[in-house]
Amino acid sequence: MEIGTYFTVMLLVLIHGAWAVKYVHREVMVYVVQDGFPDKQWDWEVDGDEIIYMDFNLKKEVGRIPEFNSHTIQGGEEGVSANIATMKHNLNVWKNRWNGTAAPRVAPQIAMYPEVSVKWGQPNTLICLADGFFPPRITMKFRRNNEELTNGINITEYYIKKDYSYQRFTYLQFTPSPGDMYSCHVEHEGLEEPATVFWEAEVPEEKSGAGTVICALGLALGIISAVVGITLLIKERQRLQAQQHGI
Repeated sequence: MEIGTYFTVMLLVLIHGAWAVKYVHREVMVYVVQDGFPDKQWDWEVDGDEIIYMDFNLKKEVGRIPEFNSHTIQGGEEGVSANIATMKHNLNVWKNRWNGTAAPRVAPQIAMYPEVSVKWGQPNTLICLADGFFPPRITMKFRRNNEELTNGINITEYYIKKDYSYQRFTYLQFTPSPGDMYSCHVEHEGLEEPATVFWEAEVPEEKSGAGTVICALGLALGIISAVVGITLLIKERQRLQAQQHGI
């Protein structure tokens, strides 16, 4: 998809490379203006990971992780908002020129997985990913045993990809328990109907322990007993054959 085909979404992507030791980092500052919600977004991404984003309610930059909270940009929220105002004006000009032509709609690919290996009773993070969709308007909800969850959830901004489609992550802090079924419910205008993916923790394999030792010992004793029994059976058969032949 080319930027010129977006008539309800306007993007301004500023890209430059920052040299490190034998490596080039791809830094992207992304402005998004569109009809619908959210009507604006600004974030700074490095190598596909979001570093900071603009919280327009707090009117300041926010780090995706605490280590980046000290990062700021020149002009701050006022500068970003001024650029967005210009983009909104240009978007309206484009819409009038092309008579409000609809933007392409691409459905997301959805996946759900835990952050680390699952252990019963150990806190973990369940991740739901919506990937490769357009436009950047999507609803993602977690459910446990078909009940919607609202606590312990964190959702990212819209990350832009090289083909100008988007991805978004939703994180759920949870503690795995046997029998719990989790699902991620996704709504997007590119989908014919809402999509739901499911995830259920598998019982962790026991690597060692008393139970394993007992099972192994029982198996060994069973094999020994079987061998002894077969040996006695063969000897008894030989004795009976000898008696029949008068030996």
